[in-house]
Amino acid sequence: MATIVTNRKASQALRGEAVKVTLDATDSAQLSNMTIGQVATVDSSENVGYVSRIDLYGHSFQVTPNMPNSYLESETEKGYLSNSEIIILA
Repeated sequence: MATIVTNRKASQALRGEAVKVTLDATDSAQLSNMTIGQVATVDSSENVGYVSRIDLYGHSFQVTPNMPNSYLESETEKGYLSNSEIIILA
């Protein structure tokens, strides 16, 4: 079953680098269900990565691209994961 969360704060998405996904209080409840290595997809651009860090005491997690030359950016904002971006965790 896929988990769907919404990014609430824009963050820079550099090539090959992890991007920080910030959640609101409602979506933060899903952090305890996430695992390191879980597949994550940016909905608008279909960029794929893996969960690389989970902040269980906060409201964020990080996703690293699946390829070293890939980006985890939004389709509408190149170089950034925009706020209100949907992240699908498989």
